[in-house]
Amino acid sequence: MDYRNTAAVIEVDEVPEQLSEPMTDSESLLLERIRQGDEGAFTQLVSGHLSSVVNLAYRMLGDRQEAEDLAQEAFLRLHRSLPSFRGDCRIKTWLYKVVSRLVIDHIRREQVRRRIFFFRKHEDDPDPVANFADPSASPSDQLLGQETRQKLFKAMEKLSGRQRAVFVLRHQEGLPLKEIAQVLHLKEGTVKAHLHRAVQCIRQEFTDQEEVTS
Repeated sequence: MDYRNTAAVIEVDEVPEQLSEPMTDSESLLLERIRQGDEGAFTQLVSGHLSSVVNLAYRMLGDRQEAEDLAQEAFLRLHRSLPSFRGDCRIKTWLYKVVSRLVIDHIRREQVRRRIFFFRKHEDDPDPVANFADPSASPSDQLLGQETRQKLFKAMEKLSGRQRAVFVLRHQEGLPLKEIAQVLHLKEGTVKAHLHRAVQCIRQEFTDQEEVTS
């Protein structure tokens, strides 16, 4: 994919302030090379973070193509924001922030679309929870069976965008609550509330699904 030459119009996100870890020296040198016009340096940056960014979006959305599209948009935003990027956080943290925001916006649009077409379902409509196998899943993900992954994604569809982002960042990416709060620009107490509601909702959905199939 070409993350630079695109006709898409993309707004530049505000660079996050005072995140927990500043950039490393190697990241600073890499960004300086990019600012000086070294195209190979940006390719190196993308290669180093592409897999984790796509996997984060995939865990939130359950759709590989949509995850790749949002990852591409995240890298485009990073490239466009380089002049104002001060290095107050690691590049991965910044990308997680942007991907989470993009996913939240995507989920909001999708939820509106589903409400609009709720009464126009057809038998040949695509199943929103089908084909969720992840060939590059982490070892912990590989322990989950296909049926369990489908149940999880179906349950997560009931969550708001922020609840889904908090749940994935905490339970699948392993970020501490403080860093999640910084990534999503929320208070830590708000993150805890979103996480609690997400877990309660997912547990209830699993229970409901078990009752239907029993």
